[in-house]
Amino acid sequence: MQECFKKTVGIIGGKGKTGSQFARFFRDFGSEVLISDIGTELTNGELIEQVDVVIFSVPLHLSEEIIREEISQCKNKDQIVLDVSSLKQKQVKAMNKAKGQVIGMHPLFGPSKKDFEGLSMVLCPGKCSPRVISEVRGWFEEAGMKLSVMEPDEHDKLMAVVQVIPHLKTVLAGELLKEFGVNPKAPYDISTPIYKLELDIIGRIFSQDGMLYSAIIGQNPYTKTLMKSLKKIVKNYDRQVRTKDLKGMNDSFVEVQDFLGEFSKEAYRDSERIINEMQKWK
Repeated sequence: MQECFKKTVGIIGGKGKTGSQFARFFRDFGSEVLISDIGTELTNGELIEQVDVVIFSVPLHLSEEIIREEISQCKNKDQIVLDVSSLKQKQVKAMNKAKGQVIGMHPLFGPSKKDFEGLSMVLCPGKCSPRVISEVRGWFEEAGMKLSVMEPDEHDKLMAVVQVIPHLKTVLAGELLKEFGVNPKAPYDISTPIYKLELDIIGRIFSQDGMLYSAIIGQNPYTKTLMKSLKKIVKNYDRQVRTKDLKGMNDSFVEVQDFLGEFSKEAYRDSERIINEMQKWK
């Protein structure tokens, strides 16, 4: 076992789902773990003074604010300061005010996961030495995770594709169902497997914390660019529908088809396998 797991780890927001998950992770590897949260005797400042590793695990929409409020207390140059937010630019910039080593982390898995083998996580180094980046990377690779290292700006741009586009699409689909006055239970039984999955995803998103998805969509620095493009695309389709311009709609479809290229064929094959497996469930 690595020497790093002998470090004392402090988790700000350690009573939350993700905070509790990482508390279990480090305890399982032999670390002493302290937590601070609403209702704990230990304050954030007291925690920071006592630990080798500080992890901010707080709600995304409050993450930058909380980091800014607490980061001045991170005065130890050898202390490692991390966060687990879904966005990285502003969070890493705020953490860079610490005296120690700064890395933003984004675990690409839910807080219910207990087996970390094969799960993915992104590291976005801030003010940090290559030695510490390698050390932190090693903690999670030893647990079987797949690690990627990238700049905070690159991360947030990719998250606009990985998170904002699919989540915004799903939220808009829910809004349209509400406006159309159709409960998804009504068409569910007459839907094909892939569209049942689409309906399930809508239900899945709306069964969770709305503020999380609002922050993922609304606080990503690239969302404004996406929204501008969305308005342009919807305006074009609105015109085509009103004028019954099927050729124009098809031309738009073919342009995207050409852009996606081989990915579409690969995705079709992969989704067919998923559909075939779904049909076995019944």
